[in-house]
Amino acid sequence: MKFVEAVNRVEEKYGKQAFDRLEDYADDEAVQILLEERKRSSSKANKKSKRGKNPGAATLRNMIENGYTYVEMAMATGLSSAAVGKISGKYGLRELYYKMHPNVRRLDVKVLCVNRSTGEQVEFKTLAATEHAFGLPHCALSERTKNGRTFVHGDWEIRRKS
Repeated sequence: MKFVEAVNRVEEKYGKQAFDRLEDYADDEAVQILLEERKRSSSKANKKSKRGKNPGAATLRNMIENGYTYVEMAMATGLSSAAVGKISGKYGLRELYYKMHPNVRRLDVKVLCVNRSTGEQVEFKTLAATEHAFGLPHCALSERTKNGRTFVHGDWEIRRKS
């Protein structure tokens, strides 16, 4: 007996109100078919959430190796770029990402400091070392010295060495 036949048979035999309480008529074969279908459809309901789904470690590794950025991975998976970064860190893929995209995080930015009054030049290996030497707060120079800009602190001109 097919599903449609079972529905028609239950409706003829018990009426339309029987569909609200199918469990009461469980001994009938047609009702058994309907209950099985109800159980099967409720367990595999098409539950699409508005949020993206975690793509998994293998998929993220593949995307990183193919040169995707966090923004491109976010667009492909439906997540935010911050979430993709957090998930890739959870799977241990962050270092692979930075190897594939070396310009994203530059730890070895050399900084040239010139004293305007004496002409003295001092070179530092990193932005953090420069900030520490001049007593500046953490990350004070990162935005202020981007794209060839010069930051003036007292008599000192601070710029990234190219």
